[in-house]
Amino acid sequence: MKNTLFDSITISLSALALTTSLSAVAANTEPAANNSAHTENTYTEKTYTEKRSAAEFWADFKQDSKQTWQDSKAAFKDGWIESKLETALILNEHLNAFKIDIEVDKDMATLGGEVHSDIEKELAENIALGVEGIDAVTNNIKVIEKPAKTAESVAPQGRNFAQYVADVSTTAAIKTELLASPNIKGLAIDVDTLNHKVTLSGQVSSLEQKALAQAIAAKHENVKGVVNNLQIKS
Repeated sequence: MKNTLFDSITISLSALALTTSLSAVAANTEPAANNSAHTENTYTEKTYTEKRSAAEFWADFKQDSKQTWQDSKAAFKDGWIESKLETALILNEHLNAFKIDIEVDKDMATLGGEVHSDIEKELAENIALGVEGIDAVTNNIKVIEKPAKTAESVAPQGRNFAQYVADVSTTAAIKTELLASPNIKGLAIDVDTLNHKVTLSGQVSSLEQKALAQAIAAKHENVKGVVNNLQIKS
């Protein structure tokens, strides 16, 4: 009987000790979990509260770039239309698109830069108006005319009137053949003749076209030499 009572007391004490231990473990574990949750919440809150909203981002971006975009869609739309206009200008053989500046804001295109004639200025404007998404154009392109040919430049000393007529006739004949050739863009080539010597300048698309232009010039009667200054467009 004594053994049974002793055993019961021992078991009760053991159970009490176990319960106390488990309570202590639970007590120690809970604060750690709470600390972990607190740390995680603090990190998440800091991460997302410091991130600018889309409206704030575009407001700062517009201020830096001096644009009036309302959101990313407007920005990409302007860029897309601007790319279309730039491509259209580059593909036009009568314009040097690299000397024309363009800017698109909503449905308005602004053109700047330089061209050599009012015709080219008007052409650039009409091309812009033909691009979908552009309803109006502000044309600030400046017309910088090519230096006019003077009597001294076309008939310098050492060339009489007969020679002058022969040279301009040679120039006209070469230009006519270049324009008629299906394998070359004659409008992009300048031809000058001085004392039977022909100088070619301008741009062509390939080395073959450069050689063809020289061959066309060289075969003409009275041509004693050809200076080929044609540049190949990259």
